[in-house]
Amino acid sequence: MGNSREIEIRKQIDAYIKGNLSEEEIQNLWNEFAKHPELLDALEIEVNVKAIIEQESQKQATSSSPIHKLPKWTWHAAAAAVIAIIALVQIFRVQTPTNMDQFVVQRIGPEQVETSDGIRAKEMQITEADSLLNLGFEAIISGNEERALELFDRVINNHGEEPYGSKAYLNKGIVLYNEADYGNAILAFEEALNRVEDSRMISEKAYWYLGNAYINIGELEKAQDAVFSAYQMDGVFRNPAFRLLKKLSDDLGTTDYEEFRTPELD
Repeated sequence: MGNSREIEIRKQIDAYIKGNLSEEEIQNLWNEFAKHPELLDALEIEVNVKAIIEQESQKQATSSSPIHKLPKWTWHAAAAAVIAIIALVQIFRVQTPTNMDQFVVQRIGPEQVETSDGIRAKEMQITEADSLLNLGFEAIISGNEERALELFDRVINNHGEEPYGSKAYLNKGIVLYNEADYGNAILAFEEALNRVEDSRMISEKAYWYLGNAYINIGELEKAQDAVFSAYQMDGVFRNPAFRLLKKLSDDLGTTDYEEFRTPELD
């Protein structure tokens, strides 16, 4: 905003507080706040409404001019309007941030890697496929991603039956995602979804990370579809999926929040 325009807006703010603006002028001023939220900082500093009214009254009392006090309702109405504007802009800032990186998974933690059901249930007997999955998890923890990929490929090639195939592909996708190999990560997550039979958690993870991977290669529409699938599963990724969906919808110009809401907003 140019200096001359900002000076004009500041004059309008002062006139607004003193009750000298028409309804149309007030609406135009609010539109300026919506377009230039930084003016709210100036409003906070310069326009302490009650203090200005009191100061003007005191000046009038010491002069020979007649005293024209603003009615009490002016303060309440102006203060309410200011509070409403600030609240609206703050909500706008939170709900429509400009940086997609705020919502996209940067690195998938090892806790998302699928291991054998036996190790989770503390059972003693596990299959060879279980052992390979567990060794792959250990390799990830040790920072040996190449070894982890080899182990997950062994599961895929030799023990493709469920639930091992979907687990191995999901884990492979996680490793590839963390290596920024998003194209192959997408193929792995999609294969996990093709194979999974009765694991809601594997499906939800695969959809969520698939959507994030699509964002990283710029395929926002495909990302939106995958993230929406994760959101619909109403699991651990529901809230982050909701926030990411809003950002994707805004960027794609397809904003429609009627189909999805966070639990706390229902």
